[in-house]
Amino acid sequence: MEQHYEGFLLQVFKTFTSEEFLINLTNNFIILLFRFSMALIFFLIGRKIFRKSLSKYYTTNAFKSIDSSFRTFLSSIIDTGSIIILLIISLLIVGFQQSSLIAFLGSIGIGVGLALKDNLSNFVGGLIILIFKTYSVDDEVEIIGNYGLISSIDVFSTTITTFSGDIVSIPNGNVITNQVINYSKTPNRRMKIIVSVAYESNIDLVFEVLNNLIKTNQNILKNPGPFINIEKYNNSSIDIALKVWTKNQTYWDTYFDILKKLKPALDEVNISIPFPQMDLHIKDQNFYKKESWD
Repeated sequence: MEQHYEGFLLQVFKTFTSEEFLINLTNNFIILLFRFSMALIFFLIGRKIFRKSLSKYYTTNAFKSIDSSFRTFLSSIIDTGSIIILLIISLLIVGFQQSSLIAFLGSIGIGVGLALKDNLSNFVGGLIILIFKTYSVDDEVEIIGNYGLISSIDVFSTTITTFSGDIVSIPNGNVITNQVINYSKTPNRRMKIIVSVAYESNIDLVFEVLNNLIKTNQNILKNPGPFINIEKYNNSSIDIALKVWTKNQTYWDTYFDILKKLKPALDEVNISIPFPQMDLHIKDQNFYKKESWD
């Protein structure tokens, strides 16, 4: 048994150290190295050509005529697709058989699909956003507590630039499963400003001041008309709601203009804006004097 085992090892050693085997191994290694080099060169050159061609296409009128929201999504798909195509051709150049490559890619695809199921839901979410036009680039939106402008819609995520300059990326899958407020969807937008005045204020006079503010602002729409009403009786103030409509593009200018002119207008008629306070009334002063002496 030991002699048979030693003979087997000797035969294997002779095979691997034979001149013919070493020549074939060297030739195969050189061919594989050559194919790998060619595949790498092909991939790098192809990638460069794709980038130049795509960059030229992105500047054409045909691409610019596409909706701005779909452009970023389409460019992401084209870029990813070009990499996959170049990678497959490069593997064929290296020497992979088509049948083996298809089976390999199939198994890899199943594994990647299971591992990246969340990203697949993000991809589907991106398609739903584009198909149903939930929002577009430059729209003013509020998504999952993030308030700002849509800067891009990519394959897997949506990017929002907040008004404080922060860049927020939200997975598309989360977008379609949460509430989305699109303030740019309609041409007009209503604003609501709460004005707090003291209890001793003349409410009719307050309404008159607010109406005069509305009349002097050209950005406030007459139809739908403005609305002023008492919103709430607070502990220290009466809250009056001022509700007006304006164009989307002039919303913030109108909002800040009203806030700027509001207090001076109230001051002119001696109407004060109260701050939270509490009045303490002592009913029996003698009781507290006795307690202090004790």
